[in-house]
Amino acid sequence: MKKLNYIDLFAGGSRLSEGFICAGLNTIAHVEMNKDACYTLRTRNKTARFQ
Repeated sequence: MKKLNYIDLFAGGSRLSEGFICAGLNTIAHVEMNKDACYTLRTRNKTARFQ
């Protein structure tokens, strides 16, 4: 079965993404403006690249 991709808009602390990842989906990007939420994303997702 083909792995589905998704983009997490208004990602917050990325809890929804964790569920998607556990379900086998592939994260393309997280989009978040809040600096505290961005810090959480950076510390929880060690494989992501940030810009």
